[in-house]
Formats: sequence, C-alpha cells, structure tokens
Amino acid sequence: MGIWLNAVSFNIIIKMWLEKGDWELARQVFDEIIEREIEPTVVTYNCQIGFLCKKGDVEGAKSLFQDMEGKTAEAYRMLVDMQIASCNPNAATYRMVVDGFCKTGEFEEGLKVLNAMLISGHFSHVETIRCMILGLLDKGKIEDVCFVLEEMEKRKKRFDFESWEAIVKDACSNSIVVYRLVDELVF
Repeated sequence: MGIWLNAVSFNIIIKMWLEKGDWELARQVFDEIIEREIEPTVVTYNCQIGFLCKKGDVEGAKSLFQDMEGKTAEAYRMLVDMQIASCNPNAATYRMVVDGFCKTGEFEEGLKVLNAMLISGHFSHVETIRCMILGLLDKGKIEDVCFVLEEMEKRKKRFDFESWEAIVKDACSNSIVVYRLVDELVF
C-alpha cells in the first residue's frame, strides 16, 4: 500500500508482543528494525529492557543496554524510566551509563548518575572514577572532584600509584613549574 513502518510503528508491535509475554516475536521485530536500518528509539530499548528485568534476565537487559552505549542521553533517559517503572538498575547498569558519559566527555552528567548510583548502594569501577576525576579537573570542577574522592574514601576504594600520578599531574598541568616539580618527585 506504499505505507512504510517507522520506529514508532515497530515500537507498538514490540510492546504488544511483550505484553503477551512473547520475547521471541518481539526480538524478531527488533531485528527487523535493525535490518531496515531504522534507528531504534529509547522506547524500543526501554520496553525490552523492562520486560527482561521483570523476567529476571539481567544479562539480556545488560546486553541491550550496551547496544545503547554512545547514545548517552538516551541511556540516561532509559535509566530514569527503569527507576520509574520500579525496575531498579543494578550496579552494572549504572556503571555502563557512567562509563558512557565519561567516554563522551560529559563528566557532569556522569557525576549525576554516580550520585544516583551511590544512593542505590553501588559504586563505579576505580578506572571510571579516575577518568571522571581527570575530566572534572579539566573543567575546573574542584568541588566535584573533592566530593568523588570523599565518596571513594567512605567506601575504602583506592587508586593505584599510576592513577594518583595522572591526577596530580593533570591538576598541576596549568603550572609548568609545578608539573616539572611533580615529575621530578615521581622519578
């Protein structure tokens, strides 16, 4: 009939199959979206991740969530939607969003997710925290850096020598004299 399905049309079909409890048919429709090179929306992922969470398939939900990496704003909206739907994100889900924001240089947004993560009783990997601290330092967000370091201390998380060296050098990079002094002290 010359009418083309778009992402919204496919979302309705996916949601219908999930409401009927048929993951396989919903997944087939999702695969068709990808084959047709239609950009999946937050709704496309959200209804599937919510379904998998309710079924207890955390690994499947994580896998879909990882598909969204690089789409940090959408991933963040999905994280909020999961919380609203009483599908509490686990540590891995929070970590993926924090990592995504750090990879895209959106450190303040990553810090917001880290705050939600802390409230839920989780904490990110030390490597991600190092990246976040370096990014926050570059943006001059010293108070935020202090907050993150204090939270690390509360949770007995520690940086290795190389991480501290990178942080100190980055913090001192605005002053070549201080940077050289730190370099001499380290070596």
